[in-house]
Amino acid sequence: MSFSAKALLDKSLVWESAVGWTPECLDEGPGMLPRYAAAGFSFLSLTVGADWDRPEPTLRHFAQQRRWFEARANDYMLVESVADMRAAKRLGKLGIGFHLQGAGPLAYEPALIDTWYRLGIRWMILAYNTRNPLGDGCHEPSDAGLSLLGRAFVAEANRVGMLLDISHAGIRTSLDIIERSDKPVVASHSSVRALKNHERNVTDEQIKTLAARGGVVGINSIGAFLTDDNSASVAALVRHINHIAQLVGPEHVGLGLDVIFYQPFMIKLYDSGPLMSQRGYPRPPWADVKPEILPELVEALDRHGYSEAAILGVLGENFIRVAEQNWRPVSSSQA
Repeated sequence: MSFSAKALLDKSLVWESAVGWTPECLDEGPGMLPRYAAAGFSFLSLTVGADWDRPEPTLRHFAQQRRWFEARANDYMLVESVADMRAAKRLGKLGIGFHLQGAGPLAYEPALIDTWYRLGIRWMILAYNTRNPLGDGCHEPSDAGLSLLGRAFVAEANRVGMLLDISHAGIRTSLDIIERSDKPVVASHSSVRALKNHERNVTDEQIKTLAARGGVVGINSIGAFLTDDNSASVAALVRHINHIAQLVGPEHVGLGLDVIFYQPFMIKLYDSGPLMSQRGYPRPPWADVKPEILPELVEALDRHGYSEAAILGVLGENFIRVAEQNWRPVSSSQA
């Protein structure tokens, strides 16, 4: 190894894009936080609402979670800017941000984007798996694009500073979001469809279109999205990272491991209806990688010839670049 994995992790800002934090995930969630911190993660973005949620209960949950973290300020720091993120790293605290996986918590009202941004939400998915009033999710066979309302969402998100996320969106919807956005967008936790043919993964067309506008794909570690036998490993992660790096450059790939520490909830969700089995998901529990794999991942990237700068990018700086191009100070979000 050309450098120490520990030394590199000590100075890197490690960004994890997808940590389940809806009420269904919280039996196990708080116990996972020290594991992320000890493993070397610097910043976690928590999912506090999904497309099936509505504004009032999501707001209540979000407020409770903000208060929970504020009461533990010795260990955690709420992050609403890149400066906050770097400050948390300097202070030895785990940075915590929030996002929404779907527009249900906004009641599909674009005027609420600014309100949620002011409260601390920093990115959002517009369409989650199935069709909503904004566009088609990745499992809709029609693969229609953004609706007129979806286009209004993109414009308002750009004005406010809300980063847009195409994970879970249909191909046409995601391409429409990328094309219509004035700012780079991300696929926060989606792996490569050319390597594992699953509808949740992104195609080479999506990757190239997103990268051409400066975006980043966060690699999902769930085995169902990585390998034909649904297993998960560092080697499988690196295979997907390599594909994107070779296709569009290492500056367009990051981490969205999406660790499933709430397997009982996923089993209930899977068994509640036929959609997941029909769309290619194995029945949970699902294989994934755990936070503790970070040193092994750094060593594997080094063996594959990635420079130190490229590894720092994959670990977090690539997503930080996109955040800096999107996020605005709250005081100027109505400009």
